[in-house]
Amino acid sequence: MAGKTAKTALHAARMTQAGDSDTALRAVRDIGEAMGIPTVTVIDDLSSLSALIGYRRDKPIFESNLPPKFRDTWNRRQYRLNNPVYLACRTESVPFIWRVDAEGWSIPIAIDAAQRRILNYAASFGMTGGICVPIHAPRGHIGCINFIASAERDFERLLEEWRSTLIVAGVYFMRAHAQPFRQDALDGLRHLTKQEVACVTFAARGMTDKQIAIELDVVPGTARFHIENAARKPNARSRTQTVAIAAQLGLIGSVA
Repeated sequence: MAGKTAKTALHAARMTQAGDSDTALRAVRDIGEAMGIPTVTVIDDLSSLSALIGYRRDKPIFESNLPPKFRDTWNRRQYRLNNPVYLACRTESVPFIWRVDAEGWSIPIAIDAAQRRILNYAASFGMTGGICVPIHAPRGHIGCINFIASAERDFERLLEEWRSTLIVAGVYFMRAHAQPFRQDALDGLRHLTKQEVACVTFAARGMTDKQIAIELDVVPGTARFHIENAARKPNARSRTQTVAIAAQLGLIGSVA
């Protein structure tokens, strides 16, 4: 057991020292090899409209060893956008297991018939399970590392042994990848006042100035004043952008 702990610690240390995207990707690939799962895909931005994997400008960030026929069909049919494994990354924050067994697909979210077809397509290439590592980065950025294998693998044991290293891998991969292209910090970004937080949060929930005023027992002009003040702090150009930036930066609470 001590040997396994030392091995996982070594791989975690390599990830923390990865200073660029290519080095981080090699370290991720080595983690997959060490777990006995050589098929790995990495997506730096699940909201991207690019195809199977994330892109660093015009260059794929990771050349996965998935079969070309699989990649072509996956990209052409835009399966990535409705892939339930990737959708689960939006609600999960730690590595999770997905697989098919005698009772069907096991995954952290409920899936519909179309999503089941996507998983069945992957299964037709022998990809019947895996360990997915969600990556939740600053400014609402979500990506993932997906270690893919057949469902016969003992994923529970692997996850127990490698969980900490996988979490480190996700955090430091995204950090290394984003470093060369990280946007400058927003000039003049400051916290919002209690009134601004309330007004922008209600605006994010679709309320008008009049509705916000009723909720806070103020006049509509006061609600609008607080939203306009909030907009100036991150240099937002409109009410919509104010809401989007505030939510992305965690400056307001839940909008659900």
